[in-house]
Amino acid sequence: MARIIRCECGYVARGDTDDEVIDAIRSHMKTDHPALLETVGQEDLLDWIQVE
Repeated sequence: MARIIRCECGYVARGDTDDEVIDAIRSHMKTDHPALLETVGQEDLLDWIQVE
């Protein structure tokens, strides 16, 4: 089952594993929301994961 994280801007990060979706959302945050990247931790990201 795919894992997703929906960003507040509408971007949807997808991955087959928790690590893949976290890497995808961090990459998005790095380019589009760099200030957020510094404030959001690993536990936050894990809480945001939804399973499709």
